[in-house]
This record gives sequence, structure tokens and C-alpha cells, in this order.
Amino acid sequence: MGLVAGKYRFMGPNSTTKIVLMLLCCSALLSACAGTARGIKSSVYVADESLSAVDVSRSQADAMVIIRYPAVVDEEAQQTYFDLFEQHPIGGSLKQNSKVRIDSDQVAQAIIAKSNYFAMSLYRELRDRLPEHSVLLSPHIIVLDEQNQLSSEPLLASEEIPAVITIDFNVYSFPDPREMMNSQPLTFGDIVTPLFVVHSNRWLRPPTNGLLLSSDPLLGAAWQQSEWQADQQLSDRASDSVSGYRRPLDFVSFLQSGSGITRDLPLKSAGESRRDIVAVEVHPLEKIRMDSSVVARLNVDTSIDPFAEDFAKGAATRVVTALNRTNHDQATFFSRQAALSQFDPLLGEAFLSHSRSEDIRARLEMGETLIAAEKKFLSVQSGSLYQGAYEGVYGEQMRQMIAAEFRLLEDRRDLARSQNLSTALAVVALAGAIYIGSSDSSNFFASNTMENLTLLSSIWAMNTAFMTNAESKTVGENFLVQMAPAINRQVQVQVEWLDSRQEITARDFAEFRARTLELYQSSARAISMTSFDPGCRFEVPGGEQAGRWFGPCQDGLGTARGYGLIFDEPGNVVEFVGTVESGLANGNGAMIVRIPGENGATYFEGGFSQGLPDGVVRITEPGRKPRVRQFRKGRDTGPADADQLQTVQF
Repeated sequence: MGLVAGKYRFMGPNSTTKIVLMLLCCSALLSACAGTARGIKSSVYVADESLSAVDVSRSQADAMVIIRYPAVVDEEAQQTYFDLFEQHPIGGSLKQNSKVRIDSDQVAQAIIAKSNYFAMSLYRELRDRLPEHSVLLSPHIIVLDEQNQLSSEPLLASEEIPAVITIDFNVYSFPDPREMMNSQPLTFGDIVTPLFVVHSNRWLRPPTNGLLLSSDPLLGAAWQQSEWQADQQLSDRASDSVSGYRRPLDFVSFLQSGSGITRDLPLKSAGESRRDIVAVEVHPLEKIRMDSSVVARLNVDTSIDPFAEDFAKGAATRVVTALNRTNHDQATFFSRQAALSQFDPLLGEAFLSHSRSEDIRARLEMGETLIAAEKKFLSVQSGSLYQGAYEGVYGEQMRQMIAAEFRLLEDRRDLARSQNLSTALAVVALAGAIYIGSSDSSNFFASNTMENLTLLSSIWAMNTAFMTNAESKTVGENFLVQMAPAINRQVQVQVEWLDSRQEITARDFAEFRARTLELYQSSARAISMTSFDPGCRFEVPGGEQAGRWFGPCQDGLGTARGYGLIFDEPGNVVEFVGTVESGLANGNGAMIVRIPGENGATYFEGGFSQGLPDGVVRITEPGRKPRVRQFRKGRDTGPADADQLQTVQF
């Protein structure tokens, strides 16, 4: 599975600390007994289940959506995660003291557990609306990287599959549970605060480095991550190296570095009014109150899902809308190249060159057929993970927990209306004890509220034991097997190639990848090393440094169709896909130009001559609507007829 070695735990304070913690929290919470944990009734994203996805891509090797979420914390990263969760709160300032620190650690654990559950609602809504095998799950383990900074790594190989868009998802609660009845973000009972980011390869949306949408608190971190990802991919391409870089979860990046700088970024609010503006759509921080009547039945009716009704369906509609406005082949062009390189590095370069050679075309078709088979394997794994995390034991425990949390909140809301101080004394205990995993407090109070608290505490204890028992040197694998036992079963995928039909059976992705590589090598000869010149140059007029051309070469200069890249020391970037002559863009093509110190990049698509835009060209810049203009030797001379624009086929 490409899993990560290490350990993790979900642990609480000792019994003495638990009792003291509950007593200390009483006086602090009684002063806030007027709060009722309100939330908005609906998200800014409205569901439209009549909207269907349109896929006109030429490749069947890509997934439409990959959903990433924090699933578990490595033991070595646990304390750093707790510290950073407290240092970078969302929705208000945090008073630093030892009491808050203990509570904060429990909340930090809780949002990981709940993200595992709530992510499944979004997965199911997209899975049911998009073509089969086109939605994959990618659970992440939170770790410390080589620089001892908080990061995350995927537990499955889903991100090795080309994807049109990627969603980062998690839920959030303010670190101090004593504020849970006030305005701070909360995920508890019928209240949920989702955070999500939608991003893609830089070529899908060059002016924003591929960043499409971000929850407001994560915006700075997501923008910075998109820039870093683009730089790493460019560096790898320029040096012909494979760094193995995987973008950490944007939420984890936020915890490590804070909110970042968002000034002067191209932004737009959620909604239709500025949809055509090329900018990052900002999802406001939403503390959503789900339908209480539905949440109340959550533990007795497994067919209902209040989170889907109040958020996930609307978010899925927004994602489908984005997919329908997207050139899928353009979005996955470079990730398909990277995936093909797994079978033969020169096959990836041949893909960039758009070679029409029958010999190369057959190899490319074989490679894409095998990537599609790998996608099916990972789709089955995603389905098994959903069954365990939502429909299995874990999902059942989470529904019981959410229902018990809801009953406690309802008690607290009744208190706010009746000012029943005897009930208040019981309810405030939940703030310190709710995630401790013990029912010691049941001896202190005798009420319906405390019955709910005891039940909830017991459920959390089971959940804690469930995760702690998964501790192992192979943390990721064992965690996923505990979460979803079916994920470790044998999976069989049928591969059809020319007139033959092969069946590949494997238990994990590493075994499946070995089989697809073996099948490729037995069916296709390697491409000759002399097919492409690594010293072939790509240039721009007036450029101080030549770049590299991936495609046919004549006299050391690029010719015909391919891909050109200039990535110089100061950070200037020029990328070009299309036709060149004597190393200069000449004919139909698409070019990205990025200048150091400027936010985003400028994108040109259409005609080129002698390395410059020439003829009818569409220009796309950060914060503006795309425009079709007439260019002459690189100069914009006025509006042009959009019907005369020749777009690039990726």
C-alpha cells in the first residue's frame, strides 16, 4: 500500500487529572451558561442533484476526484500536532494555560476521529454522481518530516493516479471546549464546521497555480502549498528527477506555518456573480447546525445522513460544476506523464512530445490501460474503506457518539432557556471529560444529562481503544485494516489489451503495481534511449537562459510538437505545450509565464510566431476574466473573434 512505518496513539490523561479537570471547568463554564451553540442552517453551497457530470476527456486513466483527509497521527508527531493545534486556533484567540492545553489535546484527537467519518459523506455523494471508479479516497497520516516539521503522507497509493481535481477535507473545533456554547467553530453533536480545499495541477488554472477553492482559514496555506507544488514539479521536470514529493494536507500545512499572507491574492466569494473571474473561490468559515430531528435518530436509523443533507450534497454540486467547466485532459496532462514514467521513463517523455509514431502510440495505450486498471484496484480499496469507516463498526460508534453529543447539547440549550443551575453543574463537566474515555464522573451526578455523558464517554473509550490497539510498526497498514478489514482482501481486476484479456489479482497496491509493470514489460519493448535528445534547447526571444525541449530535435533545437520548459535561477518560468521551430514557439500552442514576486501566472493559448503570441490568443490573468485578443509579434492589438481561436488538444 505504500504505507508509512511508525506508531500512533489516542490517549487521555490519568484518572486523577480527569476528576480535577471536570471540577476546574465548572466555574469557567457556568459564567457562559447563556450560550446555546448556535450554527447556520445551511451552507453557501446548495445541492442540485439534477446536475450531472460531463466528461469529454480522451483518457480513461484518470480519476475525476481524489478526497484527502487526516486519518491518524503518528506517535512521534503527536505532541507537535497538539502544540500546533493550540498555537494556531481558528475562530478566535486562545488563552494559554495548562487547563486549556489538556482540553485542547482531546479536541485535537477528536477532529481526526470525526474527519474519518464525515469525509465518507462527501465521498459517497461524489461516488454516486460521477462515473464508476472515478472517485478515490486518500487517508493521510500526520507525521514529522526530515526537518522535524509537521507534515502528512498518504496511506494509500490513490495520489499516484492522475486526477482532475483533489479535495482536502476535515472538520474542525476550537481548541478550548469551554467555548463550545459560544460562536467559535465546533464539530459536536448537531454542529459541524467543515474545512475544505479544491486544487489541481497548475495547468488546469495557471493564474492560481491550480488552486480553485479554499476555506477562508486555510487560504494562505493552500496558496503557498500550490506554489511549492508547482516549483517542485518544475524542478523535477527540469532535472529529469523524481523527488517523490507529495503535497501534505493543507490543514496540516496551516498548523505548521499558520495562516500565511493572503494580501493581494486573486480572490472571489462563493456564488455565481463573479464565477468567470480567474481567482480562488473563498469558502467562508461555516459552523453548520444540522437538522436536529435527523441527528436525534442518527444512532437508530443508519440510512440517514444529516451532514450530507446540510453540506456534502451542496459541496458535491459545487465540485461537479467545477468538473463540468474543466478541460480534464489539460488538468491531468502532466500527472499522466508522471504515471506513464513509472512503466518507462522515456515513455513519459514520448507522451509529452505527442508523438504520432505507431510504435510509441501502442506503448502509450498499453500504459494508460494499466493505469486505468490500477485506478480500479484503488477504487475497490476506497469502497472498502468507506464500508468500514461509515457502514462498519467504526461508523456505528461515531453515530452513537454524535447522537449522544447532540443530547448533551440539547440539555445545555434547555439550561440556557430555563437557567436550571443543577443541570448546569452536570453539563459543564462534559467540556473536560467528553474525550477522556472514562465514566468516572458518573458517580458525581445523577441525571439524564449524566447518563448521556457516561454513554458518550464510554463510546469514546471504545474508539480510543480501537485506535490504540492498532499500534504497530506498520502503523498505516494496521490502522486501515482495523478501520476497514475488507481493505486487506484479494482484489481481481481484468485488463483488456488488443485481443487479449488478462486478470491481475493482488492484496495491496505494491503487489498490483509489480504485476502491471511485469505485464507492460512483457508486452512492450522499451523506447530507445536515442529517441529524444536530453540536450535539446527551448528558447524565448531575449531570454538569458535556454531551457529544455521534450520532443523532436534538429541541430540541438526543438522542432515539431512537444513540451518546452525554462526555469532559471531567479525563478522565472516559461512553459510551452505546442509546436516549435528552431527552438521557438511557432504555431498553435499554450504558454505559462510566471515572474518572481508576482502572485500567480499568465496563460496564453492560441497562435505563436518566433516565440511570441501572434494571431488570435486567449489570455488568462489572475483576478480578471479570460479575454480573446489579437496579438502581433507579442503585442496586444485589440479584441478578436473567439470563434477563430484554435485551442490546444492535450
